[in-house]
Amino acid sequence: MYILFIIPFGSLIQSLLLYFFELLALIYLWKKYSYSKFYLLIILFFFTAIFSFAGKNFQDVYRIVLLVFTLWISNKNKVFASFKKGDGIITFSFVLFSIMYFYSSFLNNDTITIILSQYSRYIITFCLWFIVRTELYTNYQNTEKLNGLVYELFLIQIFISVVKLIIFQGKQMEYYIGTISNVGGGDGTIIPIFGFIMLWFYKGGVFERKDWLYTAGLMLVGFLAGKRAVWFIVPIVVAAFMIYVPKLKMNKSLWFGIIMAPLAFYMGVRLTPTLNPENKIWGSFDYDYAFGYAGQYQFGDKTNKFEKRAQGRGGATMLLWDKWNSDESLSSQDWNGIGLSKFYSTKYEDFDKLNTGINTKGAATGLFQTYVTTGYAGIFTTAFFFITLIWKIKTRRIRWVILAIVLWEYLMYIGNIFRTPAYMFMIIYFLHYSNSILKRSPKGKSTGLFNPKENLMI
Repeated sequence: MYILFIIPFGSLIQSLLLYFFELLALIYLWKKYSYSKFYLLIILFFFTAIFSFAGKNFQDVYRIVLLVFTLWISNKNKVFASFKKGDGIITFSFVLFSIMYFYSSFLNNDTITIILSQYSRYIITFCLWFIVRTELYTNYQNTEKLNGLVYELFLIQIFISVVKLIIFQGKQMEYYIGTISNVGGGDGTIIPIFGFIMLWFYKGGVFERKDWLYTAGLMLVGFLAGKRAVWFIVPIVVAAFMIYVPKLKMNKSLWFGIIMAPLAFYMGVRLTPTLNPENKIWGSFDYDYAFGYAGQYQFGDKTNKFEKRAQGRGGATMLLWDKWNSDESLSSQDWNGIGLSKFYSTKYEDFDKLNTGINTKGAATGLFQTYVTTGYAGIFTTAFFFITLIWKIKTRRIRWVILAIVLWEYLMYIGNIFRTPAYMFMIIYFLHYSNSILKRSPKGKSTGLFNPKENLMI
């Protein structure tokens, strides 16, 4: 009787203790950056977990506060008054997306609550395009302060992960992911990716030993979430920004990075139970087993001839591709989806009864989620809006890498980037920051970014 009582109570105490440290981090940042309402908004973006922990009603209030706060800052700073020629296509794509979004939602009888709740994050993204640009282009001092805030926000993700490691004694759990999420482990992959890109911008492409330690801390976020993708994707992102983007020749720093990338993968395989044959932490390294498991997880078990539905996230995306290229005509449901409620307000077992073509709700990629909620029309308008934003990155190689990351996450992963204000802020931050540096560069070239020796545009 005592044991049955103490286990859930102990779990509650552990959770409350973790959120206590998150609250302390929020108070610290709030006091430090209280001089800027815009910075306070960014901080709120990154502390979703605290508000969602308090319950759905409190989370809904939090979303409303974010939206109202964003609109208030937009009006206060008169950001729309600085409308420029290139803003027309972004505004057009957003309006087109909005028309399709509301048409599909009302057609599928979604409630006004869920319509506005889901739509609020897209309004925030649209406003951020103008707010961040106004902030970064005002003066260089603002850029340096904003960089410092973003650096601290990811440093806190590492700090909270260390606290989680201690409180839960190293247990891997797909919840309590930094301060951004308390359910769903997908954020454990996205945070290390964006955290490293942020560090690369913040350090001007020049890494010291402490910066690699910072990177290791970001990987801890993914490890504690039990995320396998982080060991495959982050090394690729590191290579892209350390070598491909600045077109650098080999030097000591790069050699160190090249050595660390496969070492990180090796450690990840051994530390992630599902990636090694022994299915335990610190199991053996088996290259074929790790990639075989990853392939099966992504596309399902091809030997299972009795499973007629698509398996894995890759299988879900391929299903939509095959449906689009089939000779059969698309139905109204294919074009307009079945509604937001059918996906976001249903449990796994209820979703499985809808016969959407995939074997489980957990296999739904960002692309498939858009298909279910707003159909192919929603896919086209959503992709058009977000690609239009990313295409505004003037430095060509940065643009291609960011676009590749976003498309991978949308097509083959959970699609959290588009739906999370903190991540969309990061995309727009990368965009305007790289463009503002390029504008100040005397050379003004668009094929690279930093010279590692001089910290200047190349």
